[in-house]
Amino acid sequence: MNQAKVAFLILSDDPNRVIPGLIMAARMKEGRGSDVRVLFFGPGIKLAADGRIDQQIEDLAKLEISVAACSNLAISYGVETSLQERPVELLSAGAEVEKFAIEGFTVLSF
Repeated sequence: MNQAKVAFLILSDDPNRVIPGLIMAARMKEGRGSDVRVLFFGPGIKLAADGRIDQQIEDLAKLEISVAACSNLAISYGVETSLQERPVELLSAGAEVEKFAIEGFTVLSF
């Protein structure tokens, strides 16, 4: 059976919109063994940094799901330090999205 490859692109800063996607990401990894990645971009970076979804980020990290955020926007929003205190890798979002395409990931946005 082929392993699904799914990247969750988190664009919203609304936890009611984002949390279901993060729960789905965790369940896909835990229940189905899918290759799952999570990338925070745009306003989603602010949400990742403000503490409202810390539990979901911790749950993803425990499952060894790659959780990342755009380093340039983290600096622009002034949340770089806050993100570094969480299990969130700061990297070039453009390069990461390009990697998703090259490696055949299906990208879902929340």
